[in-house]
Amino acid sequence: MQTNSNIAAAGLALAASGILSFIDNFVFAVSQEAGLWQFQAFRTLFAVPLLLLGAFLLRQPLRAVNLPRLSLRSAAVSIGLLIYFAALGTLPVAQAGAGLFSAPIWVLLLSALLFGTRIGALQLLAILTGFGGALMLLQPDIATLTPASLMPLAAGLLYGFGMLLTRHICVQESAPALALGIFLFIGGAGIVMLVFVSLMPGADPVGPFLTRAWVTPSPRFLWLTLFQAAGAVVAVSLIAQAYRIGTPAFVSVFEYSFLIFACLWSFLLWGTAANSLAWAGIAVIITSGLAMTLLQKRDA
Repeated sequence: MQTNSNIAAAGLALAASGILSFIDNFVFAVSQEAGLWQFQAFRTLFAVPLLLLGAFLLRQPLRAVNLPRLSLRSAAVSIGLLIYFAALGTLPVAQAGAGLFSAPIWVLLLSALLFGTRIGALQLLAILTGFGGALMLLQPDIATLTPASLMPLAAGLLYGFGMLLTRHICVQESAPALALGIFLFIGGAGIVMLVFVSLMPGADPVGPFLTRAWVTPSPRFLWLTLFQAAGAVVAVSLIAQAYRIGTPAFVSVFEYSFLIFACLWSFLLWGTAANSLAWAGIAVIITSGLAMTLLQKRDA
């Protein structure tokens, strides 16, 4: 029954968001040790064996059912995430994050345009309300918006498109196979970009996170990257499974919980408290998620 599947998918999305928001708190520590592309390359080197082990223990297939479709989905999600990381090199986190979390809007629109999904007015209102809550939480500075601000929106479009493909053309793929596709694509891109930035004239091993050249990995970098890889393997597998069994437009709302968990982890780990507008945004996000749940039950 679709309603039960959506409830299970929502739980998986919440768990994935909780894990991702926790491990992302330590990306700054990684940036003190090496560059983005070296981090992505090493994270893949750690993640792939973990995925292989997990798939073996859980008896989940890793072989692609349809390699071209899986590759398309992996490319869309991975490029979206890489654009988001690139945007972080030139934009404040709030602006980049606000663009990435436009993904549920794109999921909704693309569902209707590409797959003929009927979207009710109340469902549209719930999605838009959730996005409004995300903006209240992220609080982007409109006065400083530039053309580069479109980069995160492009990231949100591609990420949302990839999640939509998960449900419509990759539903027969296992969660480990879906996760493996993303890690291999991002890891490959990381290796290519690492070679590129390391061979550029004036390559700087202590430069900005986005363009930093190769540095000798420190034990701290290796441990932090292993920690990131382990958490990402679990989280990416959970979210892939959520989109396999749930309605994309419904599941995407619960990915907003990433922002809620991020605020909670920041407070618990670093003592950074959110302001009143941010907490109001959290309340709006929760309300939109509950509204979507009730609408799904009514339409089931």
